[in-house]
Order: sequence, then C-alpha cells, then structure tokens
Amino acid sequence: MAITVYAYQVNEGGALKGFASLIEEVAETLRQVRSEIRLEDGYEPGTSAIFAFDLFKPDLEQLFANGDAELADLILKDKRLVRHVAGDEEMGLTR
Repeated sequence: MAITVYAYQVNEGGALKGFASLIEEVAETLRQVRSEIRLEDGYEPGTSAIFAFDLFKPDLEQLFANGDAELADLILKDKRLVRHVAGDEEMGLTR
C-alpha cells in the first residue's frame, strides 16, 4: 500500500525538496522559497514544479539487494507533475 507525498522543484532539472503529505504545504513552502530568491538573489526564478509520488515502505531484502541505490529511488514511485508555478501564478492543479 502506498501513500501519496508531494515535493517541489524550484528549477527544471533541480533537486526535489520540501516533501510533505499535503500539496498545500508544499505549495506554500515553494512560494516562500521563490519569494526569498526574488528578494535575496534579485531575480525571478523560472517555472517551478510540484510533483506527486507514491511512497512505499520497502522491506529489508529490497534495501540490501539494492545497496548502491538511492533510498528515494526505492521508496518513491510513479512520479507525476501536478502543478506548474511561474511568477506568482499557479497553473494546472491536479491531484
């Protein structure tokens, strides 16, 4: 059985950050991060994205059999884009 979790990506191809179980929490964190970039770094970030994942609990055999794999690759499956964020606008909310 899987649980849906969400994470944001500030820039396309960047690291996934801000994992949470509610899309609203991730969206608010992303808004704050984008605002800090505008204020502190002086530029408008490009289009950001929020993704949903299915979070699975791996068993020990899976973990040991894939010793070199990243934990996220073992427990996060079915990555899907649920929202784009550009400027102060949000587009394409789905769940």
